[in-house]
Amino acid sequence: MRALVGQFAPGSRWYRARPVELEGQPSWTLGQMRAIWARTFGRDTGRMVEALLHRDWSQLACVPWPAEAVAERRPEWAYVVGMGRAVRPEASGSAVVGQMGVDGPADDDGWAYLWEAKFGALHVYAAHRGRWHHLATLPADVWAGMTEQLVIDVEARFSWLEREEKAA
Repeated sequence: MRALVGQFAPGSRWYRARPVELEGQPSWTLGQMRAIWARTFGRDTGRMVEALLHRDWSQLACVPWPAEAVAERRPEWAYVVGMGRAVRPEASGSAVVGQMGVDGPADDDGWAYLWEAKFGALHVYAAHRGRWHHLATLPADVWAGMTEQLVIDVEARFSWLEREEKAA
């Protein structure tokens, strides 16, 4: 399930984001972004968002890649230590630009993780029935102390959307 990772433009709902093709759901992505933010970027959100917007990602993962994986040298992937498996820059497209609440998700979009322009909060959206649904706003202090329970709560909110559809 694809996710978008990026940021809102100052004072608006326009966003610029990059796709993450694998493991887009919060149970993986939020935890890995939190680890990347803390370990790779020393809690500097601006630097992290800039790096994430640099190219499209296959998977976000704050891991050292095994030598065998790196040696495989699949032409479409670049292994970035402490950040993930990226699409090679020459294969990456331009960033996705849209307006939240106006533009609907693409068919393969499942989630969107968008920081406010001043990096004060991370907003989590889920794609459902052709539109984006805001599931959570994680202020900087909540993001810094994120727990597994918080991630479970975000995913539970998505389950409520699906349950409402079945009940209707």
